[in-house]
Amino acid sequence: MDNIMIGEIEMPRTRTLEIGGEYESKEATMASGKIVRDVLGWRAELTATWEWVPAGLLKQLVPIARSGAFVTIQYPDSTGGDTSGVFSIEIGNQKIFKFRSGVPYWYNVELTATAQEVV
Repeated sequence: MDNIMIGEIEMPRTRTLEIGGEYESKEATMASGKIVRDVLGWRAELTATWEWVPAGLLKQLVPIARSGAFVTIQYPDSTGGDTSGVFSIEIGNQKIFKFRSGVPYWYNVELTATAQEVV
């Protein structure tokens, strides 16, 4: 898989794709003062950047990000295969706007996706 898919939107090839996340846990302090942590699981987080993204594609993504809705994302995983999950997305600040062959593009687009589920 060369590209990530956000819902039904096939994104251009990313400049960078970082796959990470963090453990979700609950902590409690016992009467003895000992802290007990119950690990619930791992919440994945994706960070992708693109050098140039067509304005029409960004126009489809921005309403999804602003709605706060969850969307299915298919992406390559660190084991060499492909995987998917349900994520909320945030789009960072877009920079310089330009035309390439008459088509408007945004430069240096960044997207962060946080998984809905803890696995």
